[in-house]
Amino acid sequence: MSPTSATFPTIAAHPADHAAIQATLDTLRQTLGMEVAYLSEFVQDRAVFRAVSAPGLDAMISPSQSMDLREVYCKHILDGGLPNLITDTGDHAIAVDLPITQMIPIGSHLSVPVHRADGSVFGMFCFLSRHPRPDLGPDALDMVWSGSAQVAMRIAAHESDAA
Repeated sequence: MSPTSATFPTIAAHPADHAAIQATLDTLRQTLGMEVAYLSEFVQDRAVFRAVSAPGLDAMISPSQSMDLREVYCKHILDGGLPNLITDTGDHAIAVDLPITQMIPIGSHLSVPVHRADGSVFGMFCFLSRHPRPDLGPDALDMVWSGSAQVAMRIAAHESDAA
């Protein structure tokens, strides 16, 4: 299965929700001109990739893979050590020190939390490029926040159906 046809066994109740989550991810990735986009879910101390949009980079990231939260930007953003919008990872010591920054490499990063209906954090809505992107600004961040809210509504619907 390719990353753009991901399944969502724990986050969306209906096939239409699956398609909507993937479409939001794909559309925002393309609009922002980023190479990788994903929705993660925090499961214990791991970020589990639930949806991925990364054409041609299938070997690098795919749905159901996971990483330790200490090894990805998510935890550092939530803790306030990194901003939601990083136009050049080289400008942030924490980002430079994360092995994933060089491994992929990551030159720019946009990420916002996805909240559950109760306000807790489900995971993150993330977009990255292998190159610095000084052109990214508040409008790009607003788009990602909006996409995160749309995804959160789909997740909330699933969680209320499951209750």
